[in-house]
Amino acid sequence: MSHLSSQDVARSFSQAAKTYDAAAFFQRIAGERLFERLDYFKLEPKHIVDLGCGTGVFTRELSARYSQAKVTGVDIAEGMIAWCKQQSQSEEYVCSDAVSLPFEDNSVDLIFSNLSIQWVEDLEKLFVELNRVLKPEGLLLFTTLGPDTLKELKQSFAAVDQYHHVNDFIDMHHVGDAMLQAKMLDPVVDAEPVVISYDKATELMRDLKDIGAHNIDRRRNSGLMSPKKLRAVEKAYQQFALDDGQLPATYELVYGHAFGSEQKQVTSYHEYIVELAEGKREV
Repeated sequence: MSHLSSQDVARSFSQAAKTYDAAAFFQRIAGERLFERLDYFKLEPKHIVDLGCGTGVFTRELSARYSQAKVTGVDIAEGMIAWCKQQSQSEEYVCSDAVSLPFEDNSVDLIFSNLSIQWVEDLEKLFVELNRVLKPEGLLLFTTLGPDTLKELKQSFAAVDQYHHVNDFIDMHHVGDAMLQAKMLDPVVDAEPVVISYDKATELMRDLKDIGAHNIDRRRNSGLMSPKKLRAVEKAYQQFALDDGQLPATYELVYGHAFGSEQKQVTSYHEYIVELAEGKREV
């Protein structure tokens, strides 16, 4: 059963366009580390897609790094795309769902995606689509989030009630499996923990809201949380306090890359073939 709605994702991030950059500390760290990984590959891309471009920070950096390339920022949130267009006229910005991209087969040399694919429910369908638009040997380079993300916040809420307060994320081996199933070449995934510290748990929750990444799981309690319950969460979070009194927010940052292949699971633009799932393999 799907726990995420693409409409909810689009609405949440559209509303966060103006507050996103000031609160996106971890997102900027992740993007910068992903950007550094471009050095591992010899690239002369003609068409680059920044998938889930958000406010366009890395779209603009990609445009500066590969000045001869056409750079297209893609995001499902109309508010983010409108914001990007206000910031820069040098790139193209398109509002589109990641599983149905407005690009021709074999037309993209590089897909760069920082912390966006965790919001896509059907990963295999996503990677089939990315493989479709990538040229053979074209590069997909991305970050996403693993299941240990915000583990302290999850445990603190679990001590207070039974509701689902924090988004769940998929294990990196399932991400690798999905790339294999989609016929992508040489998929690789690895992960590292990144810890951001806060004075209070409520500051973390405010940042999550300001970037549009607060709980959008359909299993959440849609009512407002009472001040009493917030105080209880804050108290429960103290068990994780560091020596200096700061509260850690752990993110499981997952890196992945793969290459486009000539073997596609599509016969034409946006027409998918339903195939029997192959046996899973560890990546």
